[in-house]
Amino acid sequence: MPDVPAYTLTRKRMKNVRMTVRHGTGEVRVSAPLRMPQRDIDRWVASKAAWIAARQAEAELRPAPLAPGPEADALRRELRPVLAALLDEWVPRMGVPFPTWRMRIMHTRWGSCNHSKRSVTFSVELGRQDPHLVEYVVVHELAHLIEPNHGPGFYAVMDRHLPGWREHRAELNGRAVD
Repeated sequence: MPDVPAYTLTRKRMKNVRMTVRHGTGEVRVSAPLRMPQRDIDRWVASKAAWIAARQAEAELRPAPLAPGPEADALRRELRPVLAALLDEWVPRMGVPFPTWRMRIMHTRWGSCNHSKRSVTFSVELGRQDPHLVEYVVVHELAHLIEPNHGPGFYAVMDRHLPGWREHRAELNGRAVD
């Protein structure tokens, strides 16, 4: 069997194997079904060695995930007035009711929206991003107050209000445009 890259394994009640590479550290984390044999997991991870190496190279270029503490507190203080101003601008432009909103450390999303409660949450990590990318996330979450899912109606709302949103999304997520 080819060399197996180092990884941390977590077993869960799940059907398929999943893998992530952490930003900043390049640590490989694998989640696998409870009954999957170790040799099958190792074989699967080994088959992904080229993908892992590419993601680890990218991970070194991105900052480590945010943790509670002074950096998060400083980003929160800087981000609050930016978000407040963007919400004040975009809520009337989009014709949505003003949502309740908050910020928190989020590891896998830039924001979230609870359509039924009319509330949005923004990742404190946005404080590390350029203002136009923060604006994209604000518009994206407000669009969910109009269209709760990512169907064609949602994309139409985004196209109407922020025509360059696809490029912003790609930039924010570190990918080339589809």
